Amino acid sequence: MLKLTLAGVNHKTTPIEIRERLAYPKEHLNDALKTLSRREGVLETMILSTCNRVELLTVTAHVSPDPEFFLSFLQETHPVLQGHSLRPHLYHLTGQEAALHFFEVTASLDSLVIGEPQITGQVKEAYERARSLHLVGPMLNQIFQRAISSSKRVRTETGISNLPVSISYAACQLARKIFQDMRDKNVLLLGGGDMAQLTARHMRKMGVGSLTLMLRDEKKGRELASEYQAIYAPFSELENSLVHSDMVVCSTGADTYLIDEKMVSAVHSRRKSGTLFMIDIAVPRNIDPAITRHSGIFLYNIDDLKTVVEANQREREYEALQAREIVREELATFARWQADRSTVPLIQSLRNHTESIRIAEVERYQAVLANLPPETREKVDILTRSLINKILHPTYQAIRQSPDIDEVREWVTKCYGLPADLPSPANHSSDGSSSGRLSLPSTHLVEGESPA
Repeated sequence: MLKLTLAGVNHKTTPIEIRERLAYPKEHLNDALKTLSRREGVLETMILSTCNRVELLTVTAHVSPDPEFFLSFLQETHPVLQGHSLRPHLYHLTGQEAALHFFEVTASLDSLVIGEPQITGQVKEAYERARSLHLVGPMLNQIFQRAISSSKRVRTETGISNLPVSISYAACQLARKIFQDMRDKNVLLLGGGDMAQLTARHMRKMGVGSLTLMLRDEKKGRELASEYQAIYAPFSELENSLVHSDMVVCSTGADTYLIDEKMVSAVHSRRKSGTLFMIDIAVPRNIDPAITRHSGIFLYNIDDLKTVVEANQREREYEALQAREIVREELATFARWQADRSTVPLIQSLRNHTESIRIAEVERYQAVLANLPPETREKVDILTRSLINKILHPTYQAIRQSPDIDEVREWVTKCYGLPADLPSPANHSSDGSSSGRLSLPSTHLVEGESPA
C-alpha cells in the first residue's frame, strides 16, 4: 500500500535564521529532488521551498519514512546546518494528515498571511519541477489536482482573497503606519520578482512620492520602472540611493547581504537628517541586522511583519472557517480515490480466484452439460456467475468500507485461500498523468449486476 508522508519547517515552527539556511536556491532544487528520489523506498517526491517554508513530500510503498529520514536528507543537502539541531522545528505528517496540510498550504490557509495568492503558484511550480524530472506518479498527481481544485474553490466561494493581502502588502501597511503620509517620501525597492512587483504596485496605490527600482537586469528594470511610474537605478548606485531614501524595501533572490554595516556607516555620515527605515522581506535576508547599531536606522525583517499580518488574519477568520470546510470536501474526494486505489487489487484478485474455481467446476461437469441444449448451457453459465457475485457482494462491501486495508487483505486471503503475493496498484507514472484508478474486468459480469 502506498504511503504519503510530508515533513518540513515553516514560519510557525522555525525562526528565520534557520529558514534562510534551509531555503533551496532554484538552481539547486533539481539536484535536491534527484537526491531525495534516490533514497530507499521513495517512489514519488516533490519539494516546496519558499521564504516561509521548506516541505518535502514523498510517496513510498508500505512504510512511511520516519522524521530521521528527512532530517538526514536536509543535513545532507545543507552542509551549512552542521551543528544545528532541526529536530525541534520539524513537523512530520502521514496519510490524511499530510494530505490535509498540503491542501491547506495550497489554499493559503497555512500562510503567514492567510489568503495571500503567491503560494498557489509556488505549489504549481514545485509540482511542475518534480514532474519534469519524472518524479511525480499517480499519488502526487492526484493530491496536486485535488489541492489546486480546493484552492480555486476557496478563492471563488469565499471572500478570503478580496483584499490584496500578501507579505508585500503587509510591508506596505507597515510603511503607512510609520509615515502616515507617503506622498513626500522616497522609497527604494530592491528586486524585480513577484513580491517586489507587488510591493511596487501597493506603493503606487498608497501614493508614494518617489519610487526607485533597483535590479541587476537593466532591461527588465527599465520595463518595470515604466510600468510602475518609477525610476530605474543600477546596483552600482545603491550607496548613493540610500543617502536620499526614506525607506528601503528589499526583496531579491541574492544569498548574501546587499546592504551591510560598512555601507550603512558610509551612508549615515552623508545623510543630512531624518530616519531611514528598512524592510527586508527576502529569504535569505539581504540586509545585515548589524546596521541597527547606527542611530536613526530601523530594520524590520519578514518575522517582524507578524503584527501587521495578525490584524489581517483576524479579519479573515470567518472566511477561513468556510474555506477549511471546502478543503475537507476535497480531502474526502482524495480519500475516496485513495481507498478505491487500495481496494481494487484485492477485489480483482478475489474475483479472478473465484472465477477460476467456477470455470474449473463447470468444466468438471462438461460431459453432462454437453448433452444440454446451447441455450440451457448458457443459462447454467449465467446462474453460476450470478451465484458467485451474490455470495461475494458482502465481502466486496466489507473490503471497500474497511478502515484498515492491510488487515482486511490478510483476512480475505486466509478465508478464500488467495495467493500471498497479491497485485499492488501501479505506483508510478513518468508523466503523472495516470488517474491512478484501476478498473475491474468487465468480463463474466451478469448484465445489471456489479461486484460492489
